[in-house]
Amino acid sequence: MVSFGILSLIFVTCLSGPSLEEPLNSGPLSDTDGSWEFLGASGYSGYITMNALTSSSLFYWLFEAINSNITTDTKPLIIWLQGGPGCSGSFGMLWEAISPIQVNLNSQPLRTNTNHTWATSYHLMSVDFPYGAGYSFANSAGDQKNTTQSATYYLYRFFYKLWQKYPAWFTNREVFVWGESYGGHWVPGLAWNILQQNALKNGFNFPLKGIAIGDPWIDPATQSQTYSSYAYTNSLINSNQMSISNYYQNLVSSNLNSGQLLQAEANWDNTVGVISNFAGGVNVYNVREFGTYNENYLSSFMNKASTKEMLHVGSATWVSCNDTVYDYYRQDIMNSSIVYLPYILSQGVTVMIYNGQDDLIVNTPGIENMMASINWPGAAGFASAPKLNWVVEGNMAGYVQTYQNLTFVLVLASGHMAPFDQPVNIKNMVERYVNGTGWN
Repeated sequence: MVSFGILSLIFVTCLSGPSLEEPLNSGPLSDTDGSWEFLGASGYSGYITMNALTSSSLFYWLFEAINSNITTDTKPLIIWLQGGPGCSGSFGMLWEAISPIQVNLNSQPLRTNTNHTWATSYHLMSVDFPYGAGYSFANSAGDQKNTTQSATYYLYRFFYKLWQKYPAWFTNREVFVWGESYGGHWVPGLAWNILQQNALKNGFNFPLKGIAIGDPWIDPATQSQTYSSYAYTNSLINSNQMSISNYYQNLVSSNLNSGQLLQAEANWDNTVGVISNFAGGVNVYNVREFGTYNENYLSSFMNKASTKEMLHVGSATWVSCNDTVYDYYRQDIMNSSIVYLPYILSQGVTVMIYNGQDDLIVNTPGIENMMASINWPGAAGFASAPKLNWVVEGNMAGYVQTYQNLTFVLVLASGHMAPFDQPVNIKNMVERYVNGTGWN
């Protein structure tokens, strides 16, 4: 479940003001959302209709903080966007132990360990985005988008509509937009749209405090050039195999330089594929494992009639990751979203990027190269900032580099899905970041 994609190659086009395809104050909507209670947890979920003419809709799932009420309190809200592109936000909530509910190998739901779930302190909302992910759907090809800029604009419209229904959710509280993998495109794209719309003063001032992205695919030009060296230094391949990996890796760079995005995506896939094969089928999301993850038990739970009734989705079929959506964004995968970050940082929004030490597909050397390429006034200060030891319960959890409102966290003994591999440490990281308590 990789996360990738974004921006048009013509940056001027991408950063021009978005045109409204449907008035923000559109007519009555046939939303299905409502409250739910299950295993002592509670919240809201269901469809928000995005186009009243076609009924294309996005599904969201809000988990209220434990023993809290989002309509009356001021606790922070964390919005979670999964990667893919085309994977359901419910995957992170349930499989990665972020929400107060998770599902075991027998497809049975249970309460998440309070040392793992983020819901002890924060409200959590996942969105099945874009159309086609999870329960979400588009009934018209005209509603579909295949660039990060256009897709995250209709995601902004989703939050505008949600604010119209539930203004207390976005009042007197800080909101953090969080993502993973392809969230390296969704999260900056959404944050940019939010800041642009806030500046227009359309009545909805989205209280964006910060963004955070785990193992993010942001800038293919820098991130695609570290696979062979990462694999070699981790003893996954030998020098001869490194040469072969370099061949495909160099093709990616050549393809990107000539604007051949589909060819670049294919050769990027070849680069990761040959390394995995050379390494005996190593899991590209965690080099300490082999083979692929089993997620079938989660699908069984999400497609139970009782689950659908609880979540107000009717007879919809839930899919963890939609390959058709991934193919739809395949060209956009090799565009870059790094161009959003200087503006986001300039507006005082806090930005945290974290990466698992054992992730191959979005490896840490590539992330460090990408972060060194962010063109912002604090670049020199960040580059010279020391790496701090991050300690949790007396044990080393990782390293942190921070300067002004930009932070990078290396998560030890973790792969692509850090909350799954290190739930206790990641919860500590979340609390330090959201609460602003620092790292020492």
